[in-house]
Amino acid sequence: MPRYDFTCATCGQTFEKNLPFGASQAGVRCPSGHRRVQRVYSAPTVMYKGSGFYVTDHRPATSGETKS
Repeated sequence: MPRYDFTCATCGQTFEKNLPFGASQAGVRCPSGHRRVQRVYSAPTVMYKGSGFYVTDHRPATSGETKS
């Protein structure tokens, strides 16, 4: 179940809420009970591990491959 970040428009508190995919966000309330909340969008964390993610990275040629 994904976790979403919300900010309360009344008190300014930021909080997290677990909601199923496709669920309505209309019933979300802040911990203080206010109804005017807005979803906060942020960039996901991406971590590249291993080789092959850059233009300068190349796989070593094996004996059966030819250069074109």
